[in-house]
Amino acid sequence: MEIKRCAKGHFYDAEANAFCPQCAVEQGFGGPENYGATQPLGAVGDMEDYGATQPLGAMGGMGDYGATQPPGAMGGMEDYGATEPLGGFAAADPGVTMPVDGDSGFADAGFRSGVENYDEVTRPLHPAGGNAPGFMPVVGWLVCVEGPARGADYRIRAGYNYIGRAQHMDICVRGDNTIGRERHALVAYDQEERVFFFGPADGKSIVRLNGKMVMNPQEIKLHDVLTVGTTKLMFVPLCGEGFDWNGK
Repeated sequence: MEIKRCAKGHFYDAEANAFCPQCAVEQGFGGPENYGATQPLGAVGDMEDYGATQPLGAMGGMGDYGATQPPGAMGGMEDYGATEPLGGFAAADPGVTMPVDGDSGFADAGFRSGVENYDEVTRPLHPAGGNAPGFMPVVGWLVCVEGPARGADYRIRAGYNYIGRAQHMDICVRGDNTIGRERHALVAYDQEERVFFFGPADGKSIVRLNGKMVMNPQEIKLHDVLTVGTTKLMFVPLCGEGFDWNGK
């Protein structure tokens, strides 16, 4: 017989019982052989009852870190906090995506001094040189005095102005089917000499200046009448000897 004493002070025969019978009765498991459900380690017997499982480090020898720590929480490494955007550790921080600079590949060409801003609207080239402010200035007019579009006026710009029925023509005359759709005739203004010309282009029917057939471009003056198809257009200049947009 091997007499042992349990944690509660009861004595029992260790050769006959694996656990203290008195503790088993108090626990409600009946006699010595009826242990019922498996007991938690340390609930009875001669081992310590550690209760619930402890997190790593709850028992001595290692620190208790609790929740998982971000990198750098333990010494030896810097804690950088949240992830930084590209450039956060470099000399330049581009932040948002930047357009490629033709010189370096990193700088924003639109924001550096001395470099053109590519976001601006493309401007047409002014015949007199430089950039026009978004449109070509008017240099004169044609006014319909006879024909389906009688009373309509048409702006003349510097350089070549093609006359036709098509919407994209420089001077679009509607309603007269005797006028060709494209480039029936043309009116031109030369800013160097400050003179206007009128003549045929690709049209098949004859054009006239003050009633006379025109085979080659001819200079036109105030109140000259240009005939294209069955339409008659009176010429009214703005630019000339007394005024011109190029200021010469």
